[in-house]
Amino acid sequence: MRIELTLKALSDAGYDPAAHHKIRGRIWRGLEGNKEYTDLHDTSHGIGFAFSNIFPWGMIEEGDQRYIRIASPRRDILDDLIAHFGRNRKFEVGQMRFKIADITAHAPQVGEAGSTGRIDTGTGVFCALNRRLAKEHGLDTSKMDAGESETKLFWRPEHGMEPLQATIRRSIQQTHEQFGDEYYDGPTEVDDPLFNRIEPIKDDVTYSIQFQPATAVDRTVILSKWRLGYRVRDDTHRYHLNLALDSGIGQRREHGFGFLNLREQNPPRANTT
Repeated sequence: MRIELTLKALSDAGYDPAAHHKIRGRIWRGLEGNKEYTDLHDTSHGIGFAFSNIFPWGMIEEGDQRYIRIASPRRDILDDLIAHFGRNRKFEVGQMRFKIADITAHAPQVGEAGSTGRIDTGTGVFCALNRRLAKEHGLDTSKMDAGESETKLFWRPEHGMEPLQATIRRSIQQTHEQFGDEYYDGPTEVDDPLFNRIEPIKDDVTYSIQFQPATAVDRTVILSKWRLGYRVRDDTHRYHLNLALDSGIGQRREHGFGFLNLREQNPPRANTT
């Protein structure tokens, strides 16, 4: 499930590609009256939402129309945000000042068993491995051990795809355990992969941006964007893919990373035999 806000620019502004923290702050304004949410605000568990960039990218002129999407596996969070944004129409993110012109709700679905399609990452996937996980994947931790690098290792193509795919599976497993349907097994409890095709969107695969995880804290992080092909095997796989659409993939999803968009959805081929 997700909502889309149609935004009308109130003034000219430059586009801020590193506005994740400010966007997150504006979303949290709509949730701060609920103690359940605020108690989990700064925990590693989170409350269960992901959000896109403001799009399309580019310089903003007064009167321009832009959009932002917020997804969650929890209907109550989206209901609370709809109510808040209906009352509080200003959407200001630093120098980017908008008024909310419309609010719509969507529930993208990957389709029944046999359906095929493609999911794209609308925002970069955050994958930082601590020492234990890096060693589990056979990665060199000597610089981490010697204190010559960060305490976490950002995923890069030379690490191979398995560490990244394992991070994606763990992230959806976490969402499944917190907010999902216990009838189904989680993605780490089945042997089959989530996606049958994974292609980088960017030629260089990874890219870096400035990220502000908290006020007055600035970090350079390394991200990647992907086109993710799928063929729905069964109801459990369908559940996993739809949960990924609702929650995003990877780490720091509530900071604006790993947001997913369903780009193609094709029904099962008819059996002509």
